[in-house]
Amino acid sequence: MRTVVASALSLSLLAVACGGGSPPPAQSPPPSTTQAKPDEKKPDEKKPDDSAQKAAALEAITEGEAKQNACTAEHQAALEKLRADIEAAMQAKNGDDGKPLGLQPVFNRVVALGAGARAIEVSVKGRGTEVHVLAYAAKDISIDVLAGGAAATTMRSPFQRASTKDPAAIELPKAGKVELQSDSRQIQMKPGQPLQVKMSGQGCALVVGFLKP
Repeated sequence: MRTVVASALSLSLLAVACGGGSPPPAQSPPPSTTQAKPDEKKPDEKKPDDSAQKAAALEAITEGEAKQNACTAEHQAALEKLRADIEAAMQAKNGDDGKPLGLQPVFNRVVALGAGARAIEVSVKGRGTEVHVLAYAAKDISIDVLAGGAAATTMRSPFQRASTKDPAAIELPKAGKVELQSDSRQIQMKPGQPLQVKMSGQGCALVVGFLKP
């Protein structure tokens, strides 16, 4: 009998020593502190191309101006702002020797062009015989300059694409930013001689003249 009790007691102690009791409850993992990333756009989810819509808006603007023979208020204001920028940039230009060129604005016009060519008469006053005529428009534009009823020259001005720091451009409603087309002439004339500038194109256009002393 003593042998049985001793054996039972030994088995009980062995069970306790080996961890025979119930296992501790499982602990939940700590909450994650990582913030969820916003859904990234898929490669095919790009901003739609609206270039065709803007081109159509520009065509509607210039076509309407050509039919009505008048510029829209927004187009007129945009070209007037460009004129001020061009005049400031041209008057600040220096020659290869670093000295100011002394270019002075002598005339400017904002006109609506249509099916036929349009001519404007200008009188250039001041010292100097070299005149640079620059023209800009949202659509194709071409000019001819006549002095005394004859074509003065076919030479383009070196300032045509350098009249401003950046390529000449304006902002128009619905059409957005529009980089302008341009044409120019560099002519030699007699002091005080009247000039005739003929322009062809569609829609509102800007023409400016500068005299180099």
